[in-house]
Amino acid sequence: MSTKTSTRPPDTRAVRRRVSLPDRIALRVGLWLILWSRRTTPVRVSVDFATRQRIEREQRERELRVLLQSGTMHLWR
Repeated sequence: MSTKTSTRPPDTRAVRRRVSLPDRIALRVGLWLILWSRRTTPVRVSVDFATRQRIEREQRERELRVLLQSGTMHLWR
């Protein structure tokens, strides 16, 4: 292989910088707040009957399309 097309390995001599203690604490507190807010936020959303029917119909159509496509690909192979 030509040396012009070969890639160089990444530079491993880069100095690893240590993260300061206040930055680490802030990161932990921030992540904890994100997790806490997701656990305490109510997830349930009221969905009316027509919307639920439409979502189920779209899901069935997607599943049928995938089955048809996979069967066609299987026959093609």
